[in-house]
Amino acid sequence: MSTAKTRYFLFGSAAILTAGLAAGTVAYMGGMPRALASNTGPDELSLVPAGAAVVAYANVQGVMTSEFRQRLNTLMDNEGKGRQEFQEQTGIDVERDIDAVIAAMSPAADGTANHGSGFVALRGRFDIAKIEALVTSKGGQLTDYKGARLLVAHEEEGESPRIALVNAGLVIVGSEAAVKAAIDRNAGDGTASITSDGEFVRMLESVDQNSTVWAIGRPKVLGVAATGDGAQVLGQQLPEVRWFAASGHLNGGLTATVRAEGKDAEAGKNMREVVQGVLALARLQLEAKPELKPLLNSVTVEGTGSGVAVHMTLPAEMLDVIVKQASAVHGDHMKQLHEMHRNAEN
Repeated sequence: MSTAKTRYFLFGSAAILTAGLAAGTVAYMGGMPRALASNTGPDELSLVPAGAAVVAYANVQGVMTSEFRQRLNTLMDNEGKGRQEFQEQTGIDVERDIDAVIAAMSPAADGTANHGSGFVALRGRFDIAKIEALVTSKGGQLTDYKGARLLVAHEEEGESPRIALVNAGLVIVGSEAAVKAAIDRNAGDGTASITSDGEFVRMLESVDQNSTVWAIGRPKVLGVAATGDGAQVLGQQLPEVRWFAASGHLNGGLTATVRAEGKDAEAGKNMREVVQGVLALARLQLEAKPELKPLLNSVTVEGTGSGVAVHMTLPAEMLDVIVKQASAVHGDHMKQLHEMHRNAEN
């Protein structure tokens, strides 16, 4: 059972990668989408094991300083509180201490996604002594592993995530096995990294070099479950998808791209037809909301052979419209919940 300390650690990881994972997973499921140092990606990829089911990356400073993020904050009421709680529990200030984040999840032995085998690597500037003192003062335990300081919060039930203080510039958070394996690879004596996977590297090279965030994965290994009418239609194509690569560049707005690659040309043709169908349905549904039409007008679909690519541009002004719409929906939902609660009491 997860306790408060576990939630703080997991919240921090989730908050840091919100933009990255949203641009990746949501772009793929919805049919929408650090500048890389080279075509082989950031140095943190050396920590990720070959065969990882999904890898996501975020240039945290690029995300935090973007106008897009400032506008998006209006939809994330608890972000500031959660980030403060994470700092109080770990001594890490997400906004100031972290430059980049990479997260990975590996498949289980049976080939399905295993949420317990993932980790998040944070690159930045960390006060190791301060973090050690803070965590141990709250009942955490401290051990050494190949030169890294391994911290674990004390819990009565369930496995607590490990925090590995590798050095003043690298912190790894995740399951014990995943964290230790990442430390091994960082020391050069572990299993092969994802950079040895030619297929992954090929997908990485398709990512826009100006991307602030990106995510690459294999949907079949992820075991993605679609919900909703539109998502179910798209979900029927998942067995045919071998890889997806989604990326987004944040500035005043968002420029995003998602690419999907099928097992063969027939799968690619089917995916392109499904995406075009989803867009056509969305345009019909938006007939009553003309203020949202520019969003779909910015979406373009292209592709040949086994692949499909969807490009989208979300200007800052359109984000304001979406925020307003979402806020109205959220308000109506909360009103309904309040009325249900009041009726139940009566």
